[in-house]
Amino acid sequence: MAIKKEEGFVLKRWPFRETSLLVTIFTREGGRIKGLVKGARKEKNPLVARFEPFTHLSLSYYEKTKSEIHLISHADVLNANTFLRNRLDFFSYASYQVDLLDSLFGPHDPQHRVFDLLKDSFALFEKVSPIVLTRVFEVKLLDQAGFLPNLSHCTSCGRENFERSYFSSRQGGLLCEQCEGREFGAVPVSKETVEALLFFLITPMEEAVRMRLSGQVTGELERIGRKFIEFRLEYPLKSSREVKSLIKSM
Repeated sequence: MAIKKEEGFVLKRWPFRETSLLVTIFTREGGRIKGLVKGARKEKNPLVARFEPFTHLSLSYYEKTKSEIHLISHADVLNANTFLRNRLDFFSYASYQVDLLDSLFGPHDPQHRVFDLLKDSFALFEKVSPIVLTRVFEVKLLDQAGFLPNLSHCTSCGRENFERSYFSSRQGGLLCEQCEGREFGAVPVSKETVEALLFFLITPMEEAVRMRLSGQVTGELERIGRKFIEFRLEYPLKSSREVKSLIKSM
C-alpha cells in the first residue's frame, strides 16, 4: 500500500462499527476519496473532532488498490470552519454545496479548480449573503462539470436577442417565446435572472458574490437551478429540499 499525503475537505462522515469512522474527503490531488479512521470514536480520542463536515485537513492515508476505502493514518486541521456548523443557514447552504460537488464528480477525479472553488466559497460565508454565494458556487461548479445550461440563445431554434425567455431543464437552457409552447414544463425567466447567471459565470467569485439581487431574481435562480440539477442528476438532493424550506421560512 502506498502512503499518500493530501490536502482535503471533509464532505461527509458516518460511524463504522463500534469505534471507527467512514469519511468522504475531497482532496486537491486525488479528488474524492473514502477513508476509514480506525478508533476515532473511542472515548476521549481527539481524532473524531478533526473529521467534522467542512473541515480543511492535511492528511496521510494508505492507498488501497483493491478497495474504494483507504486507511487514514493521520490528520491535522488546517481550518476547522466551525462557523459553518454553528449557524443553521450556513450549515444548510454548505451542506448543499458539498452534496452537489459529491454528486457531480466521481471518485479519484482530481479537480484543482473545483477544490479552490470550494475553499474560496467557505472563506466567503461570513462576508456575503450565503444565498447569493451558493448561487454563484452552483453556476461555477456546473460549468466545471460540463453541465452548464445554454444561456446565450434559444436552445431549440438558435435565435438570439428575444424579449421573453423561458427555461427548459429537458432542453438544457433558454427557449424563446416562439419555441416554449412546444416544450412542456418550460418556465418563464426574467432578463435580469439571465444576466445574473452570465455575470456569475464570467466574474471572479469574490466579485460575483457581491451582486445585489431582487427577491424575484433570487427566487428564479433557486427554482430553475433546483429543477435543472434534479433533471440532470435524475434525483433530488436532500440538502436542496432543506435549503428550499429554509428560504421559505425567512
